[in-house]
Amino acid sequence: MGKELVLMLFFFSFLNRAYSDTLKSKMGDEFDNKKDSIQDYTDLKILKINPNQFLFSEIPISFEVFHKLKSSTQFQLGFIFPYNQEFPPRHLFESYGRNGNASSKGLLSYRNSPYNSYGLSLKIEFRKYGRYLYYAPQIMYKYCFYNKETFPVDLVSATWDQTESKSSNIFGLGFMIGRQSYHGSYIIDRYVGFGFRARSLSYRIIAITNPWHPEYNKYPNEERNSFSFYPFVNLGIRIGVKL
Repeated sequence: MGKELVLMLFFFSFLNRAYSDTLKSKMGDEFDNKKDSIQDYTDLKILKINPNQFLFSEIPISFEVFHKLKSSTQFQLGFIFPYNQEFPPRHLFESYGRNGNASSKGLLSYRNSPYNSYGLSLKIEFRKYGRYLYYAPQIMYKYCFYNKETFPVDLVSATWDQTESKSSNIFGLGFMIGRQSYHGSYIIDRYVGFGFRARSLSYRIIAITNPWHPEYNKYPNEERNSFSFYPFVNLGIRIGVKL
């Protein structure tokens, strides 16, 4: 009885192996992809834009490269540009202070405004894809500046024109969660993230002028520095195409 059992096990093992080899030869690469779905990701590259950032005076372009183990690295380069002074968000930042003047304090400080500067930004994400969502630690750097811009400020209960230049370096660490869906050659990437940022700000006050009394004009040409650390929440959508 023992010999018969061994022979039966050997026979069924042989049939199972023969069936698997035949199925693999018929299905080819499709069989391999089902066996190891990681191969679906290894050669994929995606180019994306982030249209919601246009409202924040930035044009970001992202490039995602996939690796094994359902992971990828995404690089994002952003171009920062100033909006016209009549653009409502910029106008709000530059009229938030007392008597409708610009304020250098608070969340709506004109020095912190994203709408009046030139600059560049860089973000790098290290993504890990799950069944439905991806998870990604993110590092970011942003440099922005303006040169000899004039803002109305409230000094001694009167409006003065203050001309200054600014440069700002912002570093950030965050954690992103998102869902990326595929529609043929097109991609929709929805995400939300949170983290912390550190801003180093340097500004030079070049001139303080009184339009009505030029004899009181001042030209301090002095440089000042500030540092701030703050949390952030980020959410949006990217639209992309496979390369």
